[in-house]
Formats: sequence, C-alpha cells, structure tokens
Amino acid sequence: MKAFMTNGTFEYLSKLEEQHPFILMHNADTAIAYYEDDKNSSIFKTSRNYEVVLSQNDLQETGFIALTHLPITDEGAPIFELEFKETAKNITDHPGFIALRLLRPSKGKTYILLTEWRNKYAYQRWKNDKGMAIEQKPYSAGPAYTNVYQVGEEEA
Repeated sequence: MKAFMTNGTFEYLSKLEEQHPFILMHNADTAIAYYEDDKNSSIFKTSRNYEVVLSQNDLQETGFIALTHLPITDEGAPIFELEFKETAKNITDHPGFIALRLLRPSKGKTYILLTEWRNKYAYQRWKNDKGMAIEQKPYSAGPAYTNVYQVGEEEA
C-alpha cells in the first residue's frame, strides 16, 4: 500500500477534498492532505510518497494526529522496521489511540510515524506516560521531531 501527502492552505485542500477523499489535518501553520492507495501515482501535483510498512486500524476524519519524523540510515532501515513492529504495541494499547501508520519514504531517509488519537489530551497522556522512546540509535541519521495536527474542520 502506498501513502501520499501534500501541504497547502486549509481552504485549498478543503476544495480538493470534495473531489478526492483524504484525511485533512491542520495546525496554525499549515494543512496536510493524506491518503492511501494501491496505485503508484499521486492525485497531488506535488506530493511526498511513502510505502506503508505498518498499519493499525482505520484513520478517522476527526481526532488528533502526530507526525513523528524519523531520519534513518539506509543500512539501518531493516533493523529499525523490525524493532518498531515489535514495540508498536506500546502505542496501540494506550487509551485514546485510534490508528497508526509507519511510512517508509520513497525518496530520502526520513520515515514518518503517523499516530491518530481521540484528542490532543490522549496523545499528551501517551507521550508523557510511555511516549515514543526516540533515543539515538546507531541507525538514526539525525534527530527526530514531531508535528501535531487537528483532523477535520478548521476552528474559527
């Protein structure tokens, strides 16, 4: 399964969503459209393309999404994927968890961990409780970072 993302304004992506269904997430700085498909080409003119390595549950059109960017070396990618699959249960068992995707980039070295939560507070509870232990491993190609987004309607 392939995954595709693009950035844009909330207004522009909302109009595009009427023609092509996707998950629309946004924060104060940007909006992101995300969808999955078996096809190799994206509906977006400019997109970031990924292979879905791990998928847990269906994404919802309401909630809170965290995108954790994980730079991984080429040599370390198979080890990272194997280790992550073994530790994903630490995320999926947490209250408020909705869905998870581990995305391998088609270009570059930065994987994306997409987690969806019932709300911001469920995510923060998980992060403060167990969180994603993003320690520097030999296969890390740089520091990890997370961006968070609301899913659904833009707040006034």
